Amino acid sequence: MKKIRNGISSSLAAEQQKQRRRRIWLVPLGFLVILFLWVSVNRRSFTAEDLAMGYSYILYQLPLLNVVLLPVMTAVIASRLCDMEIKGNTLKLLYTLQKRSSFYDWKFIHELKYLLAFTIGEGIMIPLMGAFCHFTQKLPLPLVFLHVGTTTLVSLVLLTLQHFLSLMSSNQILPLLVGLIGSFLGLFSMFFPPAAARFVLWGYFSAFTPFGMDYDSRTRVMSFYKIPFPVETFVLFILFGLLFFVVCRTVFVKKGV
Repeated sequence: MKKIRNGISSSLAAEQQKQRRRRIWLVPLGFLVILFLWVSVNRRSFTAEDLAMGYSYILYQLPLLNVVLLPVMTAVIASRLCDMEIKGNTLKLLYTLQKRSSFYDWKFIHELKYLLAFTIGEGIMIPLMGAFCHFTQKLPLPLVFLHVGTTTLVSLVLLTLQHFLSLMSSNQILPLLVGLIGSFLGLFSMFFPPAAARFVLWGYFSAFTPFGMDYDSRTRVMSFYKIPFPVETFVLFILFGLLFFVVCRTVFVKKGV
């Protein structure tokens, strides 16, 4: 047991040491700043009616923004963390000191740390946005927690893909390109037929949105309505995510055999 603890501690310390100078914390922080700037710009156009449904508006818009932002963010995080060993050409040396499976897992755990910093930070920003914009609507706290949970889940699946691609690629342009293309695919998938949209991983942020929107073009009035949570889709997506991680991890480990 003591050996296991020492091994975990040394792995954590080694990974932290490598990341110290790369300032990867700036990645989730930068994307949170983008969200804040978006709210700041839109704040000026809010009317009294908009403030009365402010949280509905935010919880409708954030999944749409995440469709665009998070595929890119997960690609950047995975690429930045995996690129250290690939550029330094130290992978072969590391595999003599550490199992490929262990290396794969620890890298993923550290990437997850930055992802959680963003999703939790986004959840904290929602009531802060309400205070900043003076929303008169009561904060729907359960829906905020639900938003953070579903955002984290979808992001984890995307991170699994980007983590795998970054470790398998000698050139990080490919994983970054996949993240960028995924961002556009996720955005356009909202206009696909439902049967086709379910095959687009990057679009699942909007699949779990708690609100829908109606817009009257004649009166130019927006209204929001609650959408029942798709429990079956949620459970199936969790199962898919677990299977996807196992498959990607197995392929990576077997590559070195």
